[in-house]
Amino acid sequence: MSYARESRLPSEISRHASMHALLNCLIKEVAIPEQTLLYRWPACRKGLPEYSEGAPLLIRWSASLSLWVMVDRQSVLGSHYYLSDTYVRVAGDDRWQVLELPELITALLEHCEWHEGALNQELSVQARQSQKVMASIVAHAAEQPRCTPLADYPSSEQGLWFGHPNHPTPKARQWPSHLLQDKPAYAPEFGATTPLYQFSFPRHGLSVQANRLEHEEVLAQVADQGAAEDVERIVLSMHPVQAELFKQDARVSELLKDKVIRDLGQSGWCATPTASMRTWYIEGHPWFLKGSLNVRITNCVRKNAWYELESTLVIDRIMHQLLQAQEPSLDALCVAQEPATVHWAPEGSDDEQQRWFREQTGVILRENFCQRFSPQTCLLSATLFARDPELMPMVLDFIAGEPKALPEPDKIRAWFQAYVGTLLAPVMGLFFRYGIVMEPHLQNCVLIHADGTPRQMLLRDFEGVKLTSDKGLDWLAGESLHPRVKASMTYSRQQGWNRIAYCLFVNHLAEAILALSWQRPGQADALWQDTFDELHRVKRELNVPAPELEELLHGGSLPCKTNFKLRLMAQADRQAQYVRLPNPWVTQTAKREVAYG
Repeated sequence: MSYARESRLPSEISRHASMHALLNCLIKEVAIPEQTLLYRWPACRKGLPEYSEGAPLLIRWSASLSLWVMVDRQSVLGSHYYLSDTYVRVAGDDRWQVLELPELITALLEHCEWHEGALNQELSVQARQSQKVMASIVAHAAEQPRCTPLADYPSSEQGLWFGHPNHPTPKARQWPSHLLQDKPAYAPEFGATTPLYQFSFPRHGLSVQANRLEHEEVLAQVADQGAAEDVERIVLSMHPVQAELFKQDARVSELLKDKVIRDLGQSGWCATPTASMRTWYIEGHPWFLKGSLNVRITNCVRKNAWYELESTLVIDRIMHQLLQAQEPSLDALCVAQEPATVHWAPEGSDDEQQRWFREQTGVILRENFCQRFSPQTCLLSATLFARDPELMPMVLDFIAGEPKALPEPDKIRAWFQAYVGTLLAPVMGLFFRYGIVMEPHLQNCVLIHADGTPRQMLLRDFEGVKLTSDKGLDWLAGESLHPRVKASMTYSRQQGWNRIAYCLFVNHLAEAILALSWQRPGQADALWQDTFDELHRVKRELNVPAPELEELLHGGSLPCKTNFKLRLMAQADRQAQYVRLPNPWVTQTAKREVAYG
């Protein structure tokens, strides 16, 4: 049982969820790699509660600071349910105490011994803001008792209450202060639907790049062209927050004043923000609209970088070619095409100004796959394995087909076997056969199901797709690309494998297995075994050398992205490093007796 169920107050739920996300980071990124995690009681137990079930978890953060929490299992990957508050003890103190999240982060910074250099002193402020947003989300969810995030695709995009489970500030959003309200109109978790902002621009300066679509067709899909004043002008959509930021720039203000750009206000189509905040779902529309948002959301400023606008189209061409070839090794591959981008920049401006406008106004068309399947059969994987407002996993009710039901272990296992059967083969086939690196993390995967049974996995987001330097770059033969675009698309083979292995096993499947083994921690071993068996099946059918997969199946470690360390050092997401976590198959038998005894 999750400790947070003992309190239903939004402030308490958000406190527990925020603390759990931080603990996940500390355990995976620091304690396990640095071998400072112990599953035992500390010598000094004064101030700690007594528990008859579960396992005590002790983290030696430094010589002067230790953390303790009760968990439901021992996990070599650091995936637990937390059964108690988090207790902290400074060397020399005679008792353990509970700190609030910002105070705990401050203590971690003060006692950090394993990193030299300046640390991000704003991290505790960002964590407090994330927790406050989370509390508002939980309070809103409590007012919507009929809200069912797993009912259909739009609901799943708006039902990710607690964000990235392995990030220290999962709901941090650095909106402009006047837009940061208790229930911001543009936050997906509040069920928002809002008109898109529109500007009209002269056709001179417009750039439309498209695969398999006519330019006028693209324009008709990115905004309401009926709002254009004449044939010499076009209309582009924009996120309302992005529009506010866009108008504040002096260059834009001058163009607005001269009526080169015309402000049409929130006159666009009514759209629903998805979990990414900057991608919009419009019911009945054939495309999602993915625009820029110059706001830091969790880790990154969510703008469409100019080189990503170009690389997206290259990847779309590659994927289309693969699907048209009907390669048997990719029978299970299902992707959301992204065949067009649009942007505007003033004619005659220098390169720097051209790129700035391109990144501010750029829009990507992404296929609305709900028209290929149906909204009722598509679910965001991140929400499928996430927690409800009482911090209980939602997937179990989905499998059982009724609320507050715990499916039989055999039913859970059969469902999971079908799930991994949709996920692993296409990702491994793309990498080992074609040198293509997808990012199959939870928020990039959409499950296609039939009455709850997994049928197919849709992979999305071409912006994050890379090509390996040993094999993937062969796809660029005949492409004329700016060196910066090519560099942004290129990974070494090791970089590619690290990204895939982290997204698949640490970000995705570890969270899935944790959710599916709620109240039954012993079942996690069986689910990891099912993953192992499916990987063996995939390897046999690849018919090409797969040394990284061979190493993993023979006990190799897993890479884990350092989200906490990244924020600790205030670095950009592209600077993320990886630490190593133990293999979940080799060590599970040895750990079982201690973990579940």
